[in-house]
Amino acid sequence: MSHIKLLLLLASLSCLSLHCKKESELDKLPPATAIGANTFGCLLNGKAWPMGVKGSHYWDVSYQNGILRITYAIKDDPFNIISKEHVSLRTEKIKSNGIYLVPFNDYTKDFFSVEFDDNSYFSADQINKLGFASIVINRLDSINHFLSGTFEFSLFNESGTSQVKVSSGRFDFNYP
Repeated sequence: MSHIKLLLLLASLSCLSLHCKKESELDKLPPATAIGANTFGCLLNGKAWPMGVKGSHYWDVSYQNGILRITYAIKDDPFNIISKEHVSLRTEKIKSNGIYLVPFNDYTKDFFSVEFDDNSYFSADQINKLGFASIVINRLDSINHFLSGTFEFSLFNESGTSQVKVSSGRFDFNYP
């Protein structure tokens, strides 16, 4: 009889440990889909973003002739044009599904920026000229206008005193 009690106790503890699983930062991001779900998220220095949005947020997505533009921004005031925080990607290289390494050496064609924690990070700053972004396009559907993928990159602020690491980025948009 004591064996049955011990087994029940172990089974109960197993169920409790499964139930108490702590949510990871990755779990806080939107799911990685490819259906035009209009989702966006990434880890900024290991923390899920956007999280706990106070104020308004918006996104602007366009894709045409290989030029991809995505900006996701959080604003303090819905009537204020200037964003409190944003993540922006712009590249002229996206032609089909695949992996793209985008160097930061020509900001007129490829531009990445982050406004986060009262710091500004731009791929056009001299300190970032040797950097690059990685973008994986999982679905580029020009018939239904779906665009989904993942991205990551790191940027320093202009003075080189602060760095932002953008990782596990994901997007799934229905573009115009």
